[in-house]
Parts: sequence; structure tokens; C-alpha cells
Amino acid sequence: MVGERRDVRKSKEAIKNAFIQLIINQDIRKITVKDILTLADVSRGTFYAHFLDIYDVQEQVENDLMDHCIQVIGENSIDNIIDDPYPQVLRCIQFLVEHAETIRSLSQGNQNGAFITKYKVILKEGLFRSSHSITNNVTLSVVDACIVGAVVEGGLEKIIRGIPLNAEETARIISRFISRGIKGMIE
Repeated sequence: MVGERRDVRKSKEAIKNAFIQLIINQDIRKITVKDILTLADVSRGTFYAHFLDIYDVQEQVENDLMDHCIQVIGENSIDNIIDDPYPQVLRCIQFLVEHAETIRSLSQGNQNGAFITKYKVILKEGLFRSSHSITNNVTLSVVDACIVGAVVEGGLEKIIRGIPLNAEETARIISRFISRGIKGMIE
């Protein structure tokens, strides 16, 4: 498979970066293709060669974020996460903190629920496909739901609401929950 040409890659990245800069400062409904073209310094033809509209750019930015987060989580098996969840959870929470402004901006308004739902589904699929020794699909589904729920509720929701987040402390709490369950939370 031949990779994407460098100039195409650079144009797409310039458009996505311009979109991110704009969405941080204004509602997506107020962003125009012209705004992106000016900031990205690309032509209208270049924009439409890669994207259908502003919402297509948004979806691709979201997908890029999700793919990167799945890579972080997918570096280890579920078994490793259960045995020693802290390193993986910390990397995931640090990722969320690092991209907090973009995540918060992508989650504004009516898109909030859709973004969180999409994030949960993608994380769950990533964990479900990772290597593990769990043979019972119901057990695997519950384990996935607990891990994903803890990361989403413990990290993503706080970031979206603008609540300050200490990555290490949050990862420690989530890790304790993953490894010891509810009983470990009240010890």
C-alpha cells in the first residue's frame, strides 16, 4: 500500500489544525470554510478535495483523537491492565489532559453526548479486540465496561466540564477501582 503524498498529508493537517484553533475560540456553527481556508492557507479546492464540509473535518479530528487514544490503551492486553492498571490508565488520562482544550471544544453543545458515546464505543471495541485470557464474552464485556466507564467518567467527563484534573491522582483512583473493585475504593 502506497502512503499518502506528503503535500496531501500537510494540507489535511493544516486544515485540521486550523479547525482545532477555530473551534477552541468559537461555536462550530459559526465556523466557515473561509475561516479555515484563511487560517490553514489552503485553497477552497484543496479543502473540498479532502473534506465534505466543516462537520467532516470535525469527524476526522475526533477520529484522529480516538485512534491515538486506542493506540495508548491497545499497547497492553486487558490482562496487563487488570494486573497493573496504573501505567496504562495514567497514559490514557495524560492523553486526555494533553488534548483537553480540543476535547472540550469538540464536546460543546449538542455534540457532547455524541462525542462521549463515540469515545466509549471506540474504547470498548479497542479493549475487546486486545489480547486477553478472558474466554467468557459476558465477563469480557463487563470488564470492558468497568474500565471504559472509569476512564470516561473519571477523566473525560471532568475535562469536558472544565474541572481541573490531576492525571496521577485520577489514574491512581481509577487503577485502584480496576484492580480492587468497589471494596478497594472505600478502604
